[in-house]
Order: sequence, then structure tokens, then C-alpha cells
Amino acid sequence: MTLTLGFTDPLATELATSGGKGASLAKSARNLPVPGGFIVTADAYTQFVAPLQSRISELMDTDHPAEAIGDLIRRTPVPDAWLADFAAAAQAAGLNGKAVAVRSSGTMEDLPGAAFAGQHDTYLGVRGTQSIAEAVRDCYASLWNPHAFRYRQQLGVEQLEAKMAVVVQLMVAVGAEEAAGVAFSVDPVRGNTDEVLINAAFGLGETVVGGEEPVDEFRIARADGTQIAAEIADKPKALVMREPAEADDVDDDGRGDHNGQDEHGDARTREVHLGDDQRTRPALTAEQARTVAELSVLAEDHFGFPQDIEWAFSGDDLFLLQSRPITRVAPRWTRDESAERFPTPVTPLTWDLVEAGFHCSLNHSFDLMGLPPFDDKWFVMRDFYIYGNQTAVDLYAGRLPTKMLSSVETITESLPEIASQFGWVQELPVRWMRDLDTYLMGIGKLSHEPLEDKSLAEVWKHVIAISDLGTEYFRPNIAISLTQQTLYGALSHMLEMALDKETARLVFERLLASTDTKTSQVNAEIWELSRIVRGNPELSSTLRSHTGEDGLAVLGDFPEFFNEFATFLAKHGHRELDFDAYHPTWVEAPHIVLDQVRLLADRAENASADSDLERKVLQAETERAVVNAAPEKLRYLVQEVIRLARSYTALDDLEHYQTTRLTLPMRRALRELGQRLVDQGVLTDPMDVYFIDFEPLDAAIRAGDGQYSPAGDSADPGNGQHSPAEALAGLTAIAKKNKAGYQEAVERTPEWEHGRAPEAGDDTDGDFIKGTAGSPGEVTGEVFVVHSPEDFSSFPDGAILVARTTNPAWTALFYQASGVITESGGALSHGAVTARELGLPAVMAVRDATSRFTSGQTVSVNGSNGTVTPS
Repeated sequence: MTLTLGFTDPLATELATSGGKGASLAKSARNLPVPGGFIVTADAYTQFVAPLQSRISELMDTDHPAEAIGDLIRRTPVPDAWLADFAAAAQAAGLNGKAVAVRSSGTMEDLPGAAFAGQHDTYLGVRGTQSIAEAVRDCYASLWNPHAFRYRQQLGVEQLEAKMAVVVQLMVAVGAEEAAGVAFSVDPVRGNTDEVLINAAFGLGETVVGGEEPVDEFRIARADGTQIAAEIADKPKALVMREPAEADDVDDDGRGDHNGQDEHGDARTREVHLGDDQRTRPALTAEQARTVAELSVLAEDHFGFPQDIEWAFSGDDLFLLQSRPITRVAPRWTRDESAERFPTPVTPLTWDLVEAGFHCSLNHSFDLMGLPPFDDKWFVMRDFYIYGNQTAVDLYAGRLPTKMLSSVETITESLPEIASQFGWVQELPVRWMRDLDTYLMGIGKLSHEPLEDKSLAEVWKHVIAISDLGTEYFRPNIAISLTQQTLYGALSHMLEMALDKETARLVFERLLASTDTKTSQVNAEIWELSRIVRGNPELSSTLRSHTGEDGLAVLGDFPEFFNEFATFLAKHGHRELDFDAYHPTWVEAPHIVLDQVRLLADRAENASADSDLERKVLQAETERAVVNAAPEKLRYLVQEVIRLARSYTALDDLEHYQTTRLTLPMRRALRELGQRLVDQGVLTDPMDVYFIDFEPLDAAIRAGDGQYSPAGDSADPGNGQHSPAEALAGLTAIAKKNKAGYQEAVERTPEWEHGRAPEAGDDTDGDFIKGTAGSPGEVTGEVFVVHSPEDFSSFPDGAILVARTTNPAWTALFYQASGVITESGGALSHGAVTARELGLPAVMAVRDATSRFTSGQTVSVNGSNGTVTPS
């Protein structure tokens, strides 16, 4: 067992060994001005409490277990053998004869969804080996503070699994004229990612961290360190360390009363009342504030993520005392991130069923990628539209290993670290494919489970089982999308190191010009169906005169095509027309697919096969040239990044294709549930079940059944039990209200930023409208606005397609279109990728495009620079 570790020991960076605070300090100590110290490991805590385990277990069953266990630990002597180890560790860290801070560092501090900051104790100004040992023991006892105990209960954490490491660190002597405090490398209060937020006070920073005393606030521009704003508080007192003689007077053992604390805090500290001239003076000069801001940004660069730091000045020296990731920020709800995923209004039940799974996947994916968990909402529903937390997007976006990719030399030096840190990128596709079979077997089982003889509560349980299957399957899927973006960014960055930006972009497009995706395979099958139609003049003529659902009625007269069409739907009929399970898929709206086939049959034979071969040849030649031009030591890395960028492009498309398989069993189950509610007079249409929020629906079903409970607690089966009709009656009004709100949302264009009206000129520059470059080229022509698949059959040949977003169901329109404009998306969106494959100019992220342009209006689309110019 390792009792202590120096900050520079590689093992000290492990959360399980050093706790959250200790691991962070050990990582910081590599490159940042961290005061020296050592860590008493979590293994030491395990050894300390091992003889107490049976008694601790007994105390867990008492009325006040936390207080009793804490007292037991405080009464337990520190092993004599530990003192020599502590003395050696203190000497190695340069702490002999100096005051130290002894800080609790729980191993659960940085777990997703947990915020243990402030739950455990810290002791300041501790001197001498014996006092350090006793402070360590008291930190152990603080693991059982009643509020920490209750917090673990709330989180559902097993109490006996909690462990405590302890940080012993040189105490930075901050005088009453000097300052300490906290700083955030981005402003989490206002959501400004281009500003540093600093809180400061005179004396030790405990007054700032505690949040009970007035502090100064400074806002500093990250770009140049200029002060944007300052609010100076009236600061009547400062906390400082006692001199050694003062501390010795406190108690014979040097520890003071009440576990080392008096009514003013730690007995080794004292309060100093400030004079009138100082109390209203800024705690930091402009130059000091700039220096603190620079340190916070250095910490962000070091950790690769925005940081919340504790800092202190001692003389002219600035020290970093602690650094942790910022995982909560003031939200700014926009459609920037959500408009592509969720272009149309979403029904309440669909959103409730998928939201928890999405956020579960988000933090699982962040953990895979070495990013801290996000402790708040990424997406929310507002007025039936989904909005994304744009501040959070800015916080997490673009977290590339830029330091490792800054030059050929640094890439070469960083190859071992790259292999270690990003090895999971190579493993994830293999693991995902391995786990796919479990998901598909679950889909098959749930799809064929009989529902007719199930009770209402059992059908609802079946719905929950489908949702749970989707949540488990979807856990790594956001990591796939994020990794694809990261690989694209890394490849672009590496190309731009050797080439000018325009040439690098061209080479990048050639390297990824031909990636075989599931969507391209499905499209090829649609083309094959169109060839059958084209080869049968009678069928072709019949479908031209029978569009939409009328076309389905005549297919029986053409058995060869009918069988091929049915086979296609059997394989791919789960593909969605809309994200929301409220809307039918291809197999339930086959006329949409049939119209696509008819549209393609009216075009000339698809020439994409020849062009695709040309793209593949050019892609191979370009890759060979790029790899050969790279330094020999980097050739494998360059080739692997290219390979992985292509692999993740295909994987991202495939995971979406497989995700939509969940829609069919979910629609089947909810339709059955809705019919039961119709039979009981709650609804008039089975599909209106989608307009009931999860919580009232779940509560009503449980109350009515009295037995089943997804949450684990059932209704009272005795006299208090309600009949199903009584329990469910309140759902009628909920469904009616939500349906009316949803239908109103369908008819309007949502605000781009919720709660903020757009300002004139937000996205215009002179004569043109700014968007995002999606596919290069220029075209001028008339637009046709497509609001839904029902508009497909009316799309004129050669028009410029305007839509909120597109998905694979829209592919046939691209073969008819001369250009593309969408309200959402970027270079990786379906619309941009498909447009590039077909050589169509495309501009993405043009806000309110479907309401800004009218069908028949002439515009010029420049897909190279991302602009649209109305004529």
C-alpha cells in the first residue's frame, strides 16, 4: 500500500488514488505555479478504517450514523508508523518547519452528477508532523459529516464505498494587504466565453470560497487582458494566518478547539479588521487582475477545458491553489445546435422518453473523450421546439489536442501521448459493432411481444422497456458524432500546417470524397427501383398519373415491382420522416418513398456510378500524395487519421440508421396504449397519447393499476386505490392543451434564440445573407420551399431546395435540385454531405430560410463562401 505520493508522482494524477482535489493539483503541478506538497492516498484511508469496519457497520443502523462514525474516527489514534512517512514526504516537498493546508480530497468529487465541493473539511496553517497526522485523521472524519452523508444518500451512493484522500500543501502566506480568491476562465454567471470572471478579497481566499463575505468582482477580456468591468465591495475584514507564537497560544497541542476551529474558523487563522481606506479599495490592481486572468487561461490550456481556479498572491508571486473544470454555465437557449436534429415541433411524450437517454449518452461520451461531465441541460423543450444550450456548446466545442498538433516537432514528440490518450478512438467502432447485436435482438424481441392481453400498466411497462433499450444502445452514439467532428478538425489542422487554407480545404474534400455509407447503399437501392419503373413504360405512365397514396393502389397490377418495393420497405421501412415518433416511418407512409422512386425514374440514368469511381481514384491518389509528403515518423499517424475520419463518417451514418429502428416498436406500443385510453374515454384518438407528458401519464397509470411502478413504488392497493378511469381522467385536459399548443407551433417559425427577438442585420452583410458553407459552387435560380415530405411530389426540376433541414428521406430531391439552402446544419450535415456528393452548391444555417424565401423567388447561392443573394 502506498501511504503518500508527491505531486509529481504519475500515480498522483489518478482520481481513485488522490481524490478529485489531489488529482487536479497533481496534474496542475506539472506546468503551473502550484505550491509544493504531497498526497495521503485513498488507500491510506482504507487501511486506517479497516480495524473499524465492523463497528462502522453497526453504527450505520443507529439513529445518527454520520455523527457516530465521525466521532469514532476522531477518537482513533493515528498509527505511529505513519509519522515517519509523513515526515519524509514533508521533507521531500520542502515543507519542514512551514505551515501547511490539509485539505480533504474525496474520491467521488469529480463523478458525473456529483458536486461534493465544500462537503468535507480543510485545515489551514497546520505545523509539525503530529499536527499534520491529526488533521489528516480529521479530514477522514469529515467524510462522515452529516451533510456529506445525506448528499450520498440523495445520489444513491453506497456509503461504505466512499473514500478519502488528503492533500497536504504549503500554506501560501497571504497578508492583510495581499489578495486571494477564485477565477473562472470563462464567465459562468453571464455565459460569456470571451471573458474571465475574478472574485477577490484581501487575506486568505477562504473568505471568497466560503461565499459568506463581500468580495470584489472583476471581468477581464480573454483576448487582451483589458478590464471590462469591476464591482468593488466594502470588505471590512481579512482572514490571515496566525504567527507561530500566536498559534502555540491557542492550545497545548496546537490544534485549538472544536476540531481545530473556533467561532472565526480555523484556530490557526485570525481576522484582521481593515481600515476605512483599504476596505473599499480594489483587492487587485489592474495588472494583478490581468495576471490572474492569464493564469486562469493557462490552467484552461493545460487541462484542455475551461477552469475554475483558486489563487493567491504572496508578495509578488501568484500561486495556483486548486483547479477544477467548469461544468455549469448560464444557458443561452438557441436553435444553433438543435435546428438540424429537431427541425420541427416535438410532442411532449416523445421528448420526455428520449431526453434522459440523450443526456446519459452525452456524459458517457464526454467521459470517453476525457472531458468533464456536464451537470446541466444541453437541450430543453420551449414552446414545443427543442433549444440547445449554446453556452455549453461553446464550452465544449473544439477541444482538440491543439498543443500536440502545433508543429511537426510537437506531433513527433507527442506520439506516445496521442496513442495513449486517443487509443479509444480506434476501439470504439469495434466495441459499437460488437454491442449492436444485443440491441438488434432486443428490438426483435420487443417488436414481436404480444400486447393484446397485457393490462394498461403492462403496456406502459413495455413502452419503458423500449425506451430503456434505446438509452443503453445510444450511450456511445454521441461520442461517435463528436469524434467524427474532432477527426475532421484534426485532419484539417494537419493539412493547414503544410498547405495554404484553400488548398488544404480542397485536399480535405478529396480525401473524404467517397465514403461508403448506409445512406448511399439505401439510395442505390432506390435508384434500382427507379430503373425497374423506367424499364416498364406502362408502370412509369401509371405512376405519373397516380401520385401520392393513389400510386399505392395501383401497384398490385405490377407484381414484379410490387415485390421489389415490398422487399425494400421490409429492409429499410424504419427510416424516419421526422425525429418524432409521432410521425410515421417509410413503412407506414410508403407513398413518400414511391414518389421518390417516380421522381428518379423520370430523370436520366444515374451517372453517379462513373463519377463515384472517379472520386475513389482521386481520393486514393490524394491520400498517397499526402502520406508520402508527411515526415516518415508521422506517416502512420496521418494515414490513421484519414482512415478514422472515413470510418467515423460511415459509423455516424450507420448508428443513425440503426437508432431509427426503435421507432417502429415504440409507435406500436404507444398506439396500443393510446387505444386503451380511447377505450376508457380519456382520448378520442390513440395517437393523442403523444401529447401527454411522461410524469402525469406514469403517475396516473400507476395510481390506476396499484401494482406496477417504473419508479419502484406502487399505489396503495387498499381502500385508497382509484379506479383506472378516476386515475386517468385528468389526462384528457393535458392532452387537449398540449395538442393545441403543438399544432400552433407547427404553423409558426420559432425564435432562433428563445426570449430574444432577432435584430435587423443579424445575418446580413450588404446585399447577401450569411450562412455556413456546405458544398462549393455557385448557382442562380428559383427556390422551392419544402416544409414536409408531402411537398416532395410538387418539387420542380432544377429548383433550389429550401428546407429547415434534410434527412435521408429527402435524397431524391437532391437529384432534381440545382442548389440547397437549409436553416440548420454545417459541413457534416446530411444536406451538405449529399450536396457535395452530387456537386450541388449548398449554404447551410440560413436562419428562417423557409419563411424568408418564397417559392418562385430568384436567388444566387454561393456554397464556397456560404452566402445567399436575393435577386
